[in-house]
Amino acid sequence: MKEFRGFNWDKPTNRNVNEYFPADKLDRARYAMFLSKLLVQEGFDKSRTEAEQKRNYVLNLNAEWGAGKTYFLKRWSQDLAVDYPIVYIDAWQQDYSDDPFLTVIAAIIEQLGKQASFTIKIPNKAASIFKAVAPAIAQGLTKKISGIDLAELNTLLFSEEDEESEDKDSVKQNSSEFSPAIKALAQNLIKDHEAKNKSIEVIKSKLADWVSKFEKQEDKSLPIFIFIDELDRCRPSYAVEMLETIKHIFDVKGIVFVVATDTEQLQHTIKSIYGEGFDAKIYLGRFFNSRYSLKRPVLKDFLSVHSDTTKFESAYLKSRKIEILPRTKTPETALANISVVLDAFQVSPRTAIQITERITAIIANLPSSKKVDVLVLAVLFCIYEKDHSLYEEIISGRFKKIFTDDINPSRELGLHEFLIKEIWKEDLSAEIKFFINDFYHECLPQEISLKTQESYSISVSKFLGEIFCNIVFSQTNPYEDFISNNDNPIKLENIKDDLTIHIRDGSEQVSLSWLRYIYIKDEYNKITKEQYRDFIELSSPLDYMGDS
Repeated sequence: MKEFRGFNWDKPTNRNVNEYFPADKLDRARYAMFLSKLLVQEGFDKSRTEAEQKRNYVLNLNAEWGAGKTYFLKRWSQDLAVDYPIVYIDAWQQDYSDDPFLTVIAAIIEQLGKQASFTIKIPNKAASIFKAVAPAIAQGLTKKISGIDLAELNTLLFSEEDEESEDKDSVKQNSSEFSPAIKALAQNLIKDHEAKNKSIEVIKSKLADWVSKFEKQEDKSLPIFIFIDELDRCRPSYAVEMLETIKHIFDVKGIVFVVATDTEQLQHTIKSIYGEGFDAKIYLGRFFNSRYSLKRPVLKDFLSVHSDTTKFESAYLKSRKIEILPRTKTPETALANISVVLDAFQVSPRTAIQITERITAIIANLPSSKKVDVLVLAVLFCIYEKDHSLYEEIISGRFKKIFTDDINPSRELGLHEFLIKEIWKEDLSAEIKFFINDFYHECLPQEISLKTQESYSISVSKFLGEIFCNIVFSQTNPYEDFISNNDNPIKLENIKDDLTIHIRDGSEQVSLSWLRYIYIKDEYNKITKEQYRDFIELSSPLDYMGDS
């Protein structure tokens, strides 16, 4: 087995060499290394008997849509291409071709042709398999398959000499006669089942021949890797035909397939063809030797990759004269705080991107001198996505839940108690971080200000109970007793006194006291749940659809 070069994805790739990739913040290089060693051993292992050295192997790489499969596959394949023959196919971009076989074979010829030291072409006798080619050319279409114009397929795909034919002159094609000749050939041979089967065997033979030639090529090692991405986004019929094609036509020893899917979504795709009662899981098992599910990404790192961090930068907020809570020194901390809430509600990576995009859109649309608590937005969006009827109950003030168990009689649950029952226990203590700037330090007595820290944190549970629930479930403004107005200006001083006591005593309550103080001092308490409802309902139609 070949000794692997190390995969280092800590830094971005060179913009002038191949496709550019930013630095990997999700620690995925180690998964690529693990899978590379596994698949190389499965596809080609000289320690096995000669007859068993080469094998065909199909891996299903499973991850949720939006979880970074494409980045993983493309960067992985780029690193492997240094030592191994590589083909990368975006199935979704190619499903207009109506012929998965044509998609795969055209990509193989176009991409392997650039890596091979020998000529890669298909004999003319295999032309019957290209049933989609003639009609497309006859209609004058100019679509591309893996970057290849259909009008060029004659010279690219078919060798002018059939090495196995006794009458080589009989299969030569003049390029000027290509369109009518291939059309006639296809129309006749498609009707001939035996001829089509024979052409498949010819193609398999050529694939096996290319595998053998790559084995002897000094700068490349076996196996050949073929990566197929975005299959779950394809038309149902095309996705199923692609799997059938891989299974029955490209099952050639020495070739390894990696098919990336959101497997749950792919199962829905298959059921849309065969019916809801169809066992799609068992059906997929026919096509894959194994499945590898990428670990759910750490959301704070994931969001920093996929989100517009500029909207959380102090310079941007200052230039727009808008404010957000919690205050953070860096956009990364702001996104980490949002991710703490999203993790608590166990949202998917795709939904996490969706919610974060909506929050950034709200920030971008805030009028000058306005403000918003982004964590209140995050909680509302999570509830909106997880249980829309519950969201409606909460935002309209109709929330009422009765709890009954074997010990306690029926009793009404408060909103905070209900929410924490819906959250994983380990996430209740997760910390939301914020900082206090010098402006607030100056509001305190000097001897207390000197003891004031710069950074603080509050648990998800405490934020939900003391901040969120007071905003969305109060019949009046939260902390109304502390609102400073002309009629009762001393009330703000009451909460400042409370804050001073907690700072002096080093109490754990100081973080909450700071948030309460900021809420009143900067009038965040005047943002009503009706305004938050408007924020949610204006931005909720914005759906993340994945990278284009």
